[in-house]
Amino acid sequence: MTSLREWAIKNEVWKPRSWKTFLEEDLVTFYKLVWTLNELYTFLKSEKVCGKPALADIEDERLKDKVRVAIYGGVEQDPENSFAKFMYEYFGICAENAPSFEESVEHYRNWGDGVKVSIIPSWISSIPIEDLKSKLSDLIVWSFCRELGIKMSEIGLKDSYPYDPLESIEIVTLLPDPGEEPKELISLINKLKQKAVDLAVGRNPFTTFVYYSRAIPVLALMEFLECDINEVATLTNFLGLKAYSMIDRVEVKLPTKSPDKVFLLIEGNKLADKILHLKGYLERIEPTVKEIFDKMVKGAVNQISFSFEPWQDYEPIFSFWNEALKDRNWCYLTIEGGRISKLSSYREIEIPRKIWFRDFLIRLYPAISTGIIEMRSLTSLEFSPYAKEWVEKVIENEGKT
Repeated sequence: MTSLREWAIKNEVWKPRSWKTFLEEDLVTFYKLVWTLNELYTFLKSEKVCGKPALADIEDERLKDKVRVAIYGGVEQDPENSFAKFMYEYFGICAENAPSFEESVEHYRNWGDGVKVSIIPSWISSIPIEDLKSKLSDLIVWSFCRELGIKMSEIGLKDSYPYDPLESIEIVTLLPDPGEEPKELISLINKLKQKAVDLAVGRNPFTTFVYYSRAIPVLALMEFLECDINEVATLTNFLGLKAYSMIDRVEVKLPTKSPDKVFLLIEGNKLADKILHLKGYLERIEPTVKEIFDKMVKGAVNQISFSFEPWQDYEPIFSFWNEALKDRNWCYLTIEGGRISKLSSYREIEIPRKIWFRDFLIRLYPAISTGIIEMRSLTSLEFSPYAKEWVEKVIENEGKT
């Protein structure tokens, strides 16, 4: 199995053109699936369906048949496995804003085509699909295509807003006619779920690399990629990572002659941040995405090595964290003259042996890169659910393993 490091070096991720594969095979494929399902959801909510006083008022007879199947199809044979229940759970389409599938069925049985077709909160609205489509569009158009000089038509999308796929289906055909199996719609949803898994941090090498590099010393990234400072500068500019001095925490322009003194941190609303922002949507689409990520972070607890020496200097920090993690998941650092002077969380303490902030970051970054600890800013830390186990392990081994 190829490691993330081997993959990154082989694919020369410091070259922006190397990310074209991720754009075409992952993002655009995912966008097309999201676009199609959002179009269907928008259509169901539209004046043509939910805007009518009753199902009977839908003028197009074929569409009326399809909507009838969507709210009652298969109920007589097997309610639990019916197409109507599938549509209720995934798209929220029902009769009379019914708070349960059973009540939707009962409404239809009582009033037939006299029911008003409604859309209630469901799987697709919980994503939320329309917002996801917008985020993907922004990421593809303004971050990737603009930076790489690629026309939308080259990747199968129209060149102007709203960036529809060049090849698309007639949305209404996703709804089956009476007696027809909904194979295409179910296949579309299954493909969306699989693509969400394919994009997961811990599964997809591109998203995993972005996650790994979101907060890291420049020198560590150079060593990880076996590349020089100019190549790292190209990569950080492309991804949108800011460089800060670990001495005085001021922003640094790359390339620099002192990479050993510089720390990288993800910048909001830039390419890397937009990629990682997808994580929450992916988890809503398919819970397996979170399981993959959690497995990656949990595995890191027992895999990464650490060296917090001299231990007597670092011990007060870890003891404080161990106590704070009982009911807090965050910590702030106070830096004075380049050294850590105070920690605050559930209370504030002074550090008796003031550690150089640079030394602290260089030792802590493996826990940050792997997700055990999140770095929200240079002085703000947030701990994952697995952090306490790792902190206890560091204490048990007196800072070294």
